[in-house]
Amino acid sequence: MIKLVCFLRRKPGMALDDFRRHWRDSHGPLIANTPELARHLLRYEQNHRLEADRARDAADAPGFDGATIQWLDSMDSFLAFVREPKYAELIAPDEQRFLDRGSLVVFFTEEEDVKIEGDRSQTTLKLLCLLRRRDGVSPGDFHAHWRGPHAALFSETPEIRRHILAYHQNHRVDPDAKRDRDGYDGLAEQWYASAEAFAAMTAEPRYREAVPVDEERFIDRAAIRWFLSEPPVTIIG
Repeated sequence: MIKLVCFLRRKPGMALDDFRRHWRDSHGPLIANTPELARHLLRYEQNHRLEADRARDAADAPGFDGATIQWLDSMDSFLAFVREPKYAELIAPDEQRFLDRGSLVVFFTEEEDVKIEGDRSQTTLKLLCLLRRRDGVSPGDFHAHWRGPHAALFSETPEIRRHILAYHQNHRVDPDAKRDRDGYDGLAEQWYASAEAFAAMTAEPRYREAVPVDEERFIDRAAIRWFLSEPPVTIIG
């Protein structure tokens, strides 16, 4: 199984409410209700950015508006999906209506690597964080460190672990990574019961003394892109 990760921005000049409404109520159902397309997807979810999180954005540097995640059997399944005549007829034109296609961040990952799994039904917000390895770190070393020592800081440090409902890592598949050396190497997802829980986690002395230092070992920290979303909207699955 593979996953398609796509970070989105709305079309310039489009109101945020119009973007959110079109993505959730028109674009998603357009895929779900077209059998020729839906049959290729095991699962499809939308992650809509929290309005309160937008205060971090600079006026001249808008952040992402959300992220699509789709689960498929294989890369062949994805290629079959986008080669369907209904995709060209319906989906590509609809994307033009509401997406800034030039700013999309798209890559493919392995099945999620679950580091913490609790009761995600208690979630009120989710962190989605794009990661890129730092110069001089090989893909193999990046993924090994992220899976092992870095993940353990969250899962095995009680002061950090107690705030997190769930933590999944999504590691980019090697064939896809060859498309763009400067692309992202993975997506971290963490679920929280509240904004206060997320803030409390990042304020923990143990987090501040350990996590950023460890990130410097293998992550290009200047390239990190993240946002906080509402609980995911399930379109298929």
